[in-house]
Amino acid sequence: MSDKAFASDNSNFESVVLAVTPDKCISIQQGRTCYSTVTARWHSAQPLDLCLTLADKVLKCWQHQIQGSHQFEFAAAQSTKVMLRQQQQVLAQVEVEVNWVHKASKIKRHWRLF
Repeated sequence: MSDKAFASDNSNFESVVLAVTPDKCISIQQGRTCYSTVTARWHSAQPLDLCLTLADKVLKCWQHQIQGSHQFEFAAAQSTKVMLRQQQQVLAQVEVEVNWVHKASKIKRHWRLF
């Protein structure tokens, strides 16, 4: 799996880099929940108070740190953003993509055993 990183350059803050591994989750069929253990790592040039969020759920927070990592269980049926926030401001974000092997079929199959 690849490793995505996103750096945010804000005038008030030094650059913050966030990377997640893996950045893709593969489900058997479209619309099914995909499960994966994901590791998020970040670093910045200056100490910051940050929280790691998945969608809008807070996963972990750090106070006055220049780097951090956190491993979490990813479970989603669609691509979801992992973000580093300082209060309500998003400093960095990466999307964990949900892909599937088989596209959902609209045809219902009826099986009969004779």
